[in-house]
Amino acid sequence: MSSSRSMRTWRKFHRYTFGYSKWVSLISVLLLIIISITGILLIHQDDLKSIQTTRVPLSLLPDHYENRLETTRDRQGTKDLFTEDRSVPLRWVILDLHTGDFFGKYGFLLYDLMAVIILVMGSTGIYMYFRIRKNSTL
Repeated sequence: MSSSRSMRTWRKFHRYTFGYSKWVSLISVLLLIIISITGILLIHQDDLKSIQTTRVPLSLLPDHYENRLETTRDRQGTKDLFTEDRSVPLRWVILDLHTGDFFGKYGFLLYDLMAVIILVMGSTGIYMYFRIRKNSTL
């Protein structure tokens, strides 16, 4: 009887949180897709020549890319050579999307939070699956 009561509690909890968890899971899955696609592109960047040659205009990117470009040019001593070129290599954007740096100073925390959310949702989903399966066979 107690297992039936605990399953009802889990189902109530699931119904109550479904509105929130579907948005959290949707955002988490979208970020996971971004990480997966950029990981594949990083692995095959030598095979895809367009990744090596394509540049992304700074107008399409967050503000911190302009600071990064200026810092890189200062370090390389090329600040005065490419004054009209206001773009960054596509490889930078792909790598930053993969590591979370694209989202700014605290992007890695977003990815950490996403990982914890996916772990919680996955483990509770597995628990509920086996719990429901066990109760249905009794």
